[in-house]
Amino acid sequence: MGRLAALLLGAILLSGCGRPTGGEQFLPGPRNSYDFHLEVADTLALYDFSFFTRVDKNGSKALAPHEPLRLGIVWRDPSDSTYRETVWMRPEYVGGTVRKYRTGVQFPMAGEWVLSVSITPETEGLRGFGLIWDYYYGTR
Repeated sequence: MGRLAALLLGAILLSGCGRPTGGEQFLPGPRNSYDFHLEVADTLALYDFSFFTRVDKNGSKALAPHEPLRLGIVWRDPSDSTYRETVWMRPEYVGGTVRKYRTGVQFPMAGEWVLSVSITPETEGLRGFGLIWDYYYGTR
């Protein structure tokens, strides 16, 4: 009986030992650019990305209650080509903010991709900026 229990426990523990399907990174601020390095191994995977931040509401350069942050986004692929866009993020002041950025992103080539985010206006009380990613195969 003890041997069966040990085998069952081992099977349960091994089933939980899989490759992670995502991650997150938070870079403390303030800084001119927040650079996130992503190693893409499988070009068949689809990725979802979210941004997160925390802004303390204080000081003369603090954001107005509903003023959005302008995010200058630059993606650099493994061959050093760049892709640019601008998105807006409205922060919450209590408990931080998580906002979806892109869903279902499929990278055209494997290797290290760099996502650089610059934030304007300069925001007093900005604690930093983070990226959350998850990948999966097929449709959700």
